[in-house]
Amino acid sequence: MHVVGSLNRGGAETVSLDICRAVPADEAHQTFVTLAGWTGSLADDFRATGAAVEQCPVSPRGFFAYRIWRRLRALRPDVVVAHVSLAGAVVLLAARLCGVPVRVSRMWSEGDGMPDSPPRRLQRALLRWLLARTATDVLGVTLASLRFAGDRPTDPRYRVLYNTVDTRRIAGGDREAARRRWNLPNDVPVLGYLGRAAPEKNRAFLVDVHRAARRHDPGARLLVAGPGGADDLRAADPAIGADPRVTLAGEVDEIGSLLAAVDVLLLPSHREGLPGVLLEALAAGVPVVANDLPCLREMVGLVDGLTLVPLAAGADAWARAALDRAGTDAASRDHLRRALNASPFTLDTAVRQWRALWRVDRTSAEEHRSPVPHQEKTA
Repeated sequence: MHVVGSLNRGGAETVSLDICRAVPADEAHQTFVTLAGWTGSLADDFRATGAAVEQCPVSPRGFFAYRIWRRLRALRPDVVVAHVSLAGAVVLLAARLCGVPVRVSRMWSEGDGMPDSPPRRLQRALLRWLLARTATDVLGVTLASLRFAGDRPTDPRYRVLYNTVDTRRIAGGDREAARRRWNLPNDVPVLGYLGRAAPEKNRAFLVDVHRAARRHDPGARLLVAGPGGADDLRAADPAIGADPRVTLAGEVDEIGSLLAAVDVLLLPSHREGLPGVLLEALAAGVPVVANDLPCLREMVGLVDGLTLVPLAAGADAWARAALDRAGTDAASRDHLRRALNASPFTLDTAVRQWRALWRVDRTSAEEHRSPVPHQEKTA
């Protein structure tokens, strides 16, 4: 049983869907329980894998613990995975009271995006205390996200299990066909972005970077895809929808086509975990320019093709870095593809680790501890 906010398109949801497709339902039946009050745009995709999708809205909050306890009593799962940051401690408490033997907290981000007020700090401290007493495993997508769950370097339950990507979803993109698909010329640099409209994603900064890029190369294009509309971009530039040098693609399924069309991917987020789109871009041979976040500093030593530029450096510095990486030659792009395919960030690695964690494979007790120990930085 997975407890999630919703199944709208995003990095965590895409990774979970990849794993659902890779692990047959007759080996591990997965049920996704959403808390948002709706299931999400990917719910049918999850159901198509054989997974079940149900709702247990978090509101009204005063009765949520009782309602999730009743849902657990009804489903009687062998494993519960909470994907809802520190709030997952409440879910895992209910799971412990129901006798669920494997209780996993999956930490997807290095923060929660909430103000750092005294009441919020107290709440986080209480949830971390509860998490340490209810979880059998606390798995961060990076060390930075793991530390947000509580800095417990000697506790073997607290470990890193990196995000992965199903490279088969990305492979085979044809640049010329993709450029035609998105109505982009072949002879101009295309700066790309793939991600939902949310404050922490800082998509408005893309408008400034594109303006700065055009000062250096007037032909530079911007291609933005992701769910949630474009109000954040229009707030930065009300005329952006009419700009012929900007393509607003909206929510797309054709990730391979989109990545084949761009020369460089931009990630100006204020906070992240381990963004799946980073791995998707590198699997497609697309270099990435990203904000200098703790979780991404960790990734610099583990993947090729990632360049970090702090937001404080300004849009012009980002534009120069983006245009420079956009000029990456074909041989170097092929190296990025091969390096990612040979890395531990591929789906097969994740499937082995999750199967061991869920105890689908019971042949090796050591495999249950296969995610990276807290103190290490390599996969």
